[in-house]
Amino acid sequence: MVVDTRIPAWDAMKFWRHLDVRGRLLVSALLLLFLSLFEPRAQLPSRVYDWYFVVDITQSMNVRDAVTSGNGLSRLAFAKQQMRQALRSLPCGSRVSLGLFTERSTANILHPLEVCTHFAALDETIASIDWRMAWAADSYIANGVFSAIDQASRLGPEMRLAFFTDGNQAPEISARYAPVFEGEQGKVKGVIFGLGSQSSGQIPLLDQDDNITGYWGADDVQRFATFGISEIQSVADMEQQQGYHGRNAPHGSAPKESANAHISALDQNNLQKIAKDTGLTYRELMKGKEIGRVITSNEMSVWRTAASDLRPWLVLPAMWLILIFYIPISAHQLFQQHLFFRKKS
Repeated sequence: MVVDTRIPAWDAMKFWRHLDVRGRLLVSALLLLFLSLFEPRAQLPSRVYDWYFVVDITQSMNVRDAVTSGNGLSRLAFAKQQMRQALRSLPCGSRVSLGLFTERSTANILHPLEVCTHFAALDETIASIDWRMAWAADSYIANGVFSAIDQASRLGPEMRLAFFTDGNQAPEISARYAPVFEGEQGKVKGVIFGLGSQSSGQIPLLDQDDNITGYWGADDVQRFATFGISEIQSVADMEQQQGYHGRNAPHGSAPKESANAHISALDQNNLQKIAKDTGLTYRELMKGKEIGRVITSNEMSVWRTAASDLRPWLVLPAMWLILIFYIPISAHQLFQQHLFFRKKS
């Protein structure tokens, strides 16, 4: 028995011809919505973003001076919240890598992953970042940023850097021996996001459940600028400097101390200088500011063929067709009469 495959197509055409304008609108809308259920995708040129998110996990980031919805948050918790928000704002085809900073270096903990395919893994990894992951207590921000820039260039030619920190440097570093950026200024684009209040806050001591059990005191922290080598001095200068030894005590036994080493505030001057030296941009990250606009700005984007979701191109026309369907019949008739009149004229 031979089946005529033309019958269903003929019946469909016959059915379509018998529909009025409103019926055709409704059928078209339903067909578009039905196709969207299959989540169609196509490889199309798209504006995407590659980001290397690095967060400072030193103890000053535990200061709870970030306020959201009336609740106090630590700087680290606020940074993680903003990183997760930035992750949600990135379009499919974008890639994100993660890193941690403490002491003098940045450690890359996750290589670049596509944000839609691996969203859960990226989001959960960010949520799990903890200050206890720090492998040392010192905090030399410039070294960390320089290290992150070098890593970003190795992760991909279009990789951008987002460095989240309060800029707090501990112990203080001798200005004479501060690190100098030796890379190409502006080669790696990105943003240094400053976190925290500009008013100093005490650095808390936390238990295993992150409850505050006390605060660091002035006698509990290293308050001296002991980084660097000795300067060339005369014998008279050496004799005036108590406890000076060219190898073992280049700053003497009583160097100039910082009275504020146990408290922390956002150090904008330090971060702005580092941003200027490296060609990065500095932005203070505050509540109410949309981080997504910075992360998805055109200057940070790159055009690349990526899997694009076609559902918006199906759903939006379907919505318009449904809205037109609900226009009163009298309006349809008036519109048809107007078209008929224009054709006759």
